[in-house]
Amino acid sequence: MRFSQSQWLYGGIGGLVVVSSIVIISGMPSVWVPMPLPIVLMAFINRLLFPFVTSFFYVLVLKFLLPTKGFAKIVLALVVVFGLLNTLYFQISWEYGIKYQGLKHTKIVAIENFVGFGTAFTIAIIALVKRSHSLALTANLLLFVLLSWCAFPYLGELP
Repeated sequence: MRFSQSQWLYGGIGGLVVVSSIVIISGMPSVWVPMPLPIVLMAFINRLLFPFVTSFFYVLVLKFLLPTKGFAKIVLALVVVFGLLNTLYFQISWEYGIKYQGLKHTKIVAIENFVGFGTAFTIAIIALVKRSHSLALTANLLLFVLLSWCAFPYLGELP
């Protein structure tokens, strides 16, 4: 089944708002809802805006980058850049995670991120090789789901 561009746009926005809202509603970081650091930072401004932040950037990517011929390459580059930044973030904050969240929590969240970014990377590579527009859109949406759900998790002291 092939989805139209508007289905990817509105379906993606809806999915991202739901994922981000679940993260916010959960209140405290857990293994299955790790609470990305941007939520913590957004809480200082307006916690209710967070579900729309990742959706906004998702829309920007689709609006301005989807029409380009190299969309699959751009998605792959975004996955690689955010994956590397997320890995660097874990290296920097690992000790905080162990100290404040515990070793088990920190390891499980790291595994979730590794599997998520690995899956997005694999889908992006396959999209590039097969020249599949649908797979590139899938990798792009998965990247934004990761950014809304578990990438750059808050590993510091809980209030």
